Amino acid sequence: MSYSSKPLIAHDGSRDNNFTTIRIFLAWSVLYGHSFVAQPFPGIQDPLSAVFQGSIWIGAVAVNGFFAISGFLVAASLVKRGIVDYLISRVLRIFPALIICVSVSVFILGPLLTTMSLSDYFNHPKTWKYLGNALGVLNMEWVLPGVFAENARPSMNGSLWTLTVEIRCYLLLAALTFLGFRVGKFRGNLLVLIIFAVGIISFESIPLVGVNPRWSRPALYFIIGVLLYLNRDRVYLDYRVAVIAAVLAFVSFGENWFQYVFPPALIYLIFYLAYATKPLGTDAVVGDISYGVYIYAWPVQQIVAQSFPDQTPYFNMVLSSLIVITLAWLSWHGIEKRMLNYKRTLLGHTDLNKLLLGFRTVLKRKSPEVP
Repeated sequence: MSYSSKPLIAHDGSRDNNFTTIRIFLAWSVLYGHSFVAQPFPGIQDPLSAVFQGSIWIGAVAVNGFFAISGFLVAASLVKRGIVDYLISRVLRIFPALIICVSVSVFILGPLLTTMSLSDYFNHPKTWKYLGNALGVLNMEWVLPGVFAENARPSMNGSLWTLTVEIRCYLLLAALTFLGFRVGKFRGNLLVLIIFAVGIISFESIPLVGVNPRWSRPALYFIIGVLLYLNRDRVYLDYRVAVIAAVLAFVSFGENWFQYVFPPALIYLIFYLAYATKPLGTDAVVGDISYGVYIYAWPVQQIVAQSFPDQTPYFNMVLSSLIVITLAWLSWHGIEKRMLNYKRTLLGHTDLNKLLLGFRTVLKRKSPEVP
């Protein structure tokens, strides 16, 4: 059997993949799409809109791809390492960098960019409400008082809404653990398929995720990623299937059957590129800067749009990319990577291990693991 036709399960435990490269590209794709939103210019349209023929926006493609990858990888984390490690990993991966990003927005960018006096800015309720964005699970506050009021879009960081969905998906998967998600493949599939069916039948309501239809689509991609992990022994990566998926995805644009063909085609192509192509070694070169690119892109693009109002979306894209990649690199090496290393220290602490051991014992009584 050739390398390109191995099942997904053959890659268990291997770090030889292109997920980091793909995630960075997806994060940058959101930046690309937002360039035409943050800095509209007469006569210039996103050229990909003509390719997609109104079926989807490049930013939505990127976000959906993110969620499919996330569902697959965090399901692996939960099954292999257990609920405690899973929850600690999720908290340390999401919140430290998010807290820094939100704090920089409120306490540095806001005072520098607001048209209000500093007294009025800090006394405004929206200023302090915006700090709640650092929690990620509450309703987002989009605007900082007097900031970007003259821009095409006045929001401080329009990308953070997906983090609310992501965190709720994490909590949903954790909740399924107490119903036996880790007991066996059959029960895991059954539980996830029930959630998926609820999401399909009542598109505006997925348990624990919410009743916002905008949230449902990426959440469904997350669920598909989880299903892909549970059934990775039955999913083969074959270049012929990848070619067919690419063709079907392309010809589906503008068609009324797009929504049935494009999602599975996109997901298959992502995992084919991740596992069945030569690893590019992006981790060793720049690190996993995808999260930093995603959370810093919109504020930077807004600043560029405000500072150079007569420039084009392409100018915004290029200048913002240079700044954002730098900030993302600093975020990864200065915060995110250190937090992931801290997790190992935290889990290795003797007193904490005693506490966690007792917690794991209780959980195993309720939900025994698969041997």
